[in-house]
Amino acid sequence: MGNKKSMNDEELHFLGIKVVYKDLVDKGYEVLNVRREKDVDPQILARSEGKMLFIVVRTARFPDMGILKPQTAARVTIHAHKHKAICYFASVGIANADGETDEEMAKPEVDGEFFINYKGLQPFPQ
Repeated sequence: MGNKKSMNDEELHFLGIKVVYKDLVDKGYEVLNVRREKDVDPQILARSEGKMLFIVVRTARFPDMGILKPQTAARVTIHAHKHKAICYFASVGIANADGETDEEMAKPEVDGEFFINYKGLQPFPQ
């Protein structure tokens, strides 16, 4: 591992948003708005086949994955219902690809190489 700067929570969160954004664009979704602030939900507004999508993104460091808290899900669901939107959750895990131990992999670095764990959008509530 080099002497690069470790990502702070905001940088990690924004990297997760960029992963989800790229996936949406690659799949042909129309992305209408992206908010990088951690305290704003949903982070991504998109449209697919005429349907509005509210996408909540949570990102965590290796070995963890982002978690959708029940109170966040409830709040976004109410907001989405008012706009006839469908809710999705995107859980992202980021690992430092240059790390040789679990401890090093848990410290992604700014401008570093990454392993990304992202399994796509999960609808909520289920």
